[in-house]
Amino acid sequence: MKAAAIAPAGLAMLLAVVVAGCGSVSHHVATDLPEPRRIAVLPLAGSAPNSLREGARQLLHSRIQARGYQVPELAWVDQRLAEHGWLRDPAHFEPTVLALPEVLAALDADAVVVGTGLDESSFNWLVLRRHAVHGQFELRNATGGRYWSADHTAGATGGFLLTSGQVITELRAQGEHGSSMASLALVDELVGDVVETLPRGDAANPPAGEPFVQQITVRRQPSQDGGERFVVEAAAPAGATVRFQLEPGVDGVPMAVSATARERFVGAIDLPAGTNPQRLVVSARDAFGRKASAEVRP
Repeated sequence: MKAAAIAPAGLAMLLAVVVAGCGSVSHHVATDLPEPRRIAVLPLAGSAPNSLREGARQLLHSRIQARGYQVPELAWVDQRLAEHGWLRDPAHFEPTVLALPEVLAALDADAVVVGTGLDESSFNWLVLRRHAVHGQFELRNATGGRYWSADHTAGATGGFLLTSGQVITELRAQGEHGSSMASLALVDELVGDVVETLPRGDAANPPAGEPFVQQITVRRQPSQDGGERFVVEAAAPAGATVRFQLEPGVDGVPMAVSATARERFVGAIDLPAGTNPQRLVVSARDAFGRKASAEVRP
């Protein structure tokens, strides 16, 4: 059976409608605002599946870092957001309602990436295939100022042989349309195009100053259940993730910032009376994934 033909004028109009909105990135840079050096990428909002939004966020992290900015690890950012009660469910995170001064102080950042409207759309009409990903992105500082903003759509269209009036099918392309790999390819294109409009930074990445663990102390005191409480304190960089382990048997006990100093951390665990650990190891991981550790006899 011969496929139906579409008039050239109708085909041209249809293609014009389908590809509308896919072009250069709409963006703006505020030259009257200071250029940020350290940028934290927040979870992205939109109707696209959470896995696709997380993939876009990871790509933003790596590409902004390659652009010359200091970009803390996403896991570190999420931990800080969760500690302050700002991140309960990444799938339903809403960045526009956050109090930016408090968020930026907690993340020790000059600006945050606020991504909204990350949406995925697709349709098949006759044998015309259309798949697109759209997103809006901003770099906002503590006053709410927008240093940079961008709005873009990346899309793929197929299904017609434009050199004749006969419609042909693209069965393989339609079979792959909307797959995770096709979606990620469009997200990669979207993020790549968008980040290219961000002015290049000149920050050392990662920043100077290696993590450290120093001045470890441990106190033993009776616990309420008749056992023994081990209270561990140590010095480490402000903003680091600090944990201790008592060997053998106790691993990964979190340590919180002391009430007296940002570079002093404290943690505690209750153990049965008579426990005699052989080693105490305190480890610190900074916002950029660098690690340090030190050990003492408990």
